Amino acid sequence: MRSILVLSIGLLATVAAGSIYSRFGSASSEGGEEPDGELWALLAAGSNGWYNYRHQADVAHAYHVLKGHGVPESNIIVMMYDDIANNKDNKYKGKIFNSPNWVDYYEGLKIDYRGEDVTPENFLNVLKGNASGVRGGNGRVIESGPDDRLFIYFTDHGAPGMISFPNDIMTTKSLNDALNWSNKNKRFSDLVFYLEACESGSMFEQVLPSTINVYAVTAANGKESSWGTYCENDRHLPCLGDLFSVNWMEDSDVEDLTTETVGQQFNIVKKETNASHVCHFGKMKTESDPVSWFQASIFIDFLAKQQILQKYSIKHRLETSVPSREVEIRYLEKKLRETNDSDEAEMIEERLQEIKTKYAHARRTMKSVVSVMFDDAEDTKEMNAERRNSYMEKNEESSVIYFPECHHKIVHTFHKLCVNPSGDMEYYLPYIYVLNNLCNAEAGRTHTIMESIIEQCLIKSI
Repeated sequence: MRSILVLSIGLLATVAAGSIYSRFGSASSEGGEEPDGELWALLAAGSNGWYNYRHQADVAHAYHVLKGHGVPESNIIVMMYDDIANNKDNKYKGKIFNSPNWVDYYEGLKIDYRGEDVTPENFLNVLKGNASGVRGGNGRVIESGPDDRLFIYFTDHGAPGMISFPNDIMTTKSLNDALNWSNKNKRFSDLVFYLEACESGSMFEQVLPSTINVYAVTAANGKESSWGTYCENDRHLPCLGDLFSVNWMEDSDVEDLTTETVGQQFNIVKKETNASHVCHFGKMKTESDPVSWFQASIFIDFLAKQQILQKYSIKHRLETSVPSREVEIRYLEKKLRETNDSDEAEMIEERLQEIKTKYAHARRTMKSVVSVMFDDAEDTKEMNAERRNSYMEKNEESSVIYFPECHHKIVHTFHKLCVNPSGDMEYYLPYIYVLNNLCNAEAGRTHTIMESIIEQCLIKSI
């Protein structure tokens, strides 16, 4: 412990001398002096539940990254369900960790919207500065103007063209409409958005224009999973973080953000997150700006709490990483292998079977919608099966949202009518691409798709 303390003090002394061990020797060529205006941040974890530990840990860490670099608490707005730190399964009550350094990121964290107040509507109204539109929480919104910069970070589950909230969803249309509205109404000079979710690239691909002042980075492209990391740890907790998120935050923890550019951070994180394809969209000129313009630049005592900031290698993070949709299953399987308690083993086996059953039900439901829409009584059984299978298959177009209006309407209708309101949406996420296939097949027309969803999930269920 003594050597750790000495190293931490040495790091702080180096920082104070203005010579932190940065990989970047000079400020950006186009960045120049820091622009006028304030820096605002919105940090949101869209999940709840013990096995989604990593999402709230990511947000808690992000809060301290920003605060530790000098963003005032009054300019950071946090949304998270807040059911992890004091969860019955948490042996470390009141603490949340984001890496095996075991820094408690829950300490000092200020949450503005928690529990049932973590909604898409609140997220978008906070972003747009619409205080009259928020419900619950403390009512805080981003009070930015045309000279201000915004940093938005969101982490949770996702699917083609949508991201999840505890009891609801947000589509690419809703998000990009808000970004475009905010840009048009001069709510910022520049906005940087970091998004951690499976298939997160689909939230911006072909949708976010390069002509507005928004730059977005996603943990994955539109076709693949993002990854949890630090899933093997000596405190036997679920995955402590997400690979993309841990990579950008651990980079920001140690670099001089006044000399590292947004583009340089993107390239570092893209290289280190090699279990998925990190993507960027929007205003590429932002990559020439220093990261400090969006995450601030002051080094204070927060660094002392990091102990050995780069202790865990990229190799270690990758070796302890798991596809996001498999986190709970892998965790339970490990517990099952290790337990000597027959009652606990039985409970775990029952939960694993329940997960398997729910995924199977979700696939059957989606296949039934396709069947209602395309099966023809005059065709043979084999012909109908072949047609169904063609729409159930993923293809190059499945993750690209060519018809945002259709996608928005169909996904919300399916969520409302077909998904158990108790929170089963995560089991349908692997099959949301099918709904986008239907929008593509109908060239954006919604009538027939809507009829099929209503018949399968409303009429047949009565």
